[in-house]
Parts: sequence; structure tokens; C-alpha cells
Amino acid sequence: MPKSSLDFSEEVNQINSYLSNLRDQSPYDEEITELIDHILRKGGKRIRPLICLLSFEMISKQERNDISYAAACALEVIHNATLLVDDVFDKDIFRRKEKSFYLEFSTFAAISLSYSMSSLALSLATKTQVLEVVDELLKALHTLSTSLFLEEKFRKGERKMLKDEAIKLIDRKTSCLFEAASVIGVIIGDSTKEDRELMKNFGIYFGRAFQLRDDILSLLSSEEELGKSGVWTDITNRIQTFLVLKAFETTENSDREILEKYYLEKEDFSPTKIKDILIKSGSIDSLKTKVSLYVEKAISILKKFPQSIPRAKLIEITKSLKF
Repeated sequence: MPKSSLDFSEEVNQINSYLSNLRDQSPYDEEITELIDHILRKGGKRIRPLICLLSFEMISKQERNDISYAAACALEVIHNATLLVDDVFDKDIFRRKEKSFYLEFSTFAAISLSYSMSSLALSLATKTQVLEVVDELLKALHTLSTSLFLEEKFRKGERKMLKDEAIKLIDRKTSCLFEAASVIGVIIGDSTKEDRELMKNFGIYFGRAFQLRDDILSLLSSEEELGKSGVWTDITNRIQTFLVLKAFETTENSDREILEKYYLEKEDFSPTKIKDILIKSGSIDSLKTKVSLYVEKAISILKKFPQSIPRAKLIEITKSLKF
């Protein structure tokens, strides 16, 4: 989780505790249950379930309960299920400072476990006994699956991606789970239609800021600092991130030509050279401004709700996305 002056350790510890007890609720045989437990115990920022719990507390003015934990942890299970597929799709070598699951076990195991974890998440959602929670989770799963299709379309390099299309991909691949977390949190908190629409937009803006921030950090940080393969995977897969599209606009002619040849014509250049061009393009400062814009939009939504400790924590988490 990005740095924050508030303490979220209690919530994160409780989320981890709930996740560790899922093995007792697993409908699968021992081997599959052990692997799911292995994945969930590898850690993670737990931001999605945290947003869900805080949204619930903010709208309901009630303490966290079994229903809110089931909903929140369903989101975390889905998130981890998608990471299994993403690492296969992206050929990532590291995840959370360890060898990616598909490399440690097999591609077959990763895809199979992703199915199992998705069904486990839906099973958790049914524990809320709120049909809208299940519906939101299903919509998120559908959106996530379409993100892979859209991303593959632009890996072919047949044309330069439009910036609006890059934001659309971020919304499908990243924002959708933050949106689901925010909306599900207020659904189980007995909210109005207006509350749900506000939190839907909060999740979208938060997700955009989160992903653009991650793209910048991937470019500037080492694999050890990130705990994952980071920018090298994006570059070798020729992924046209928003940062890359901005670099197309801001680089000098010779560097722009190299970027176009690399991303659109599939000519080979050193990944280090591409990274250097992206860094010196000036696109990072532009993206930092865009991150700040999305952060401010997200916070302005939260400020429409009455003051409370959960609201203050949500605002603090959102502010921490800024550079």
C-alpha cells in the first residue's frame, strides 16, 4: 500500500485472518485448497478489500461484520485469481518478490487455480445474501475478461492506440475491481442509488490514478523494489501503456521513430534503450499531473459524504497515490 499517515494495520490483519481461514470453507480437495492458501498467504496490499470495508463503515456507520468481510475478501480472491492469468499472459517472472506461480508450478495449474478461485469468490459473495453483491462481482469478472481481449488487440501493433482506448483498458483491467469494491461496500451498508453512483465513480478515478502511478513506478523502480517484473514485461510485450502513448507525443523525432518502429512495426531494439527513451521523453511529469487530477476527483466524491473516521481513511488512501 502507498505510504499513509494513518494506521491500517488492524484492518489488514483482520482481512489476512479471514483469508487464512478460507481453507476451512473450501469446497475443493486438499491439494487445490493448499495451493489457494499458498497464493493468498503470499501477501499483497489488500487495498481492494480495505476500500470495501471502509466504504461499508462510512455509509452504514456500523462496525465491520461477517457479511462485510465475506464481500471484501471475495474481491481479494478475485484479484489474486486474475494475477495468476496476468502473469501467464505477460510472461512475468516475479510476483511479490517470488517466482510467478505458473513458473513455480505450471501454466495449467495457474489457469486451473484461477477458475477455482473465481468460483470461491462467488461463493463468498453469496454469503452476504445480497443478490446485488453477486451481480457486481459477476460484472467485474466479465469486465476483467474483456480487458485481456482488448489488450491483446493492441499488442499486435497494427496501429497506435488512442489515449481514450488506453484509459478504457485501465478501466477494464484495474478500475473495475476498485469500482466493485466501492460499490459493494455501500450496497451492504444499505445505501441509496445516488450513493452507489458516487462510489462507482470514486472507484473509477481511484483505479485510474492507481494504474498510472504503477506505470510510473514500474519505469523508475528496480524489480527488487517493485517485487515484480515491472517495466521490462511491459516493454518486451510491447504494451502501449498511457505513458508510452504520451511519449509518442513528447519525444524528439529520432526517438519517436524508434518507438514507432518498436511498438508498431515490431522491429527489435534493446529494452534498455526503449526504457531510456520513455524516461527522457518527459511523459512522466505529464502522468504525475494526471494522477493528481484523478486523485482530486476521487477525493471530491468522498467529501460529499458526512465526516467520519472511515471517510478520513479512504481520503488518506487516495491522497497517498500522489507523488
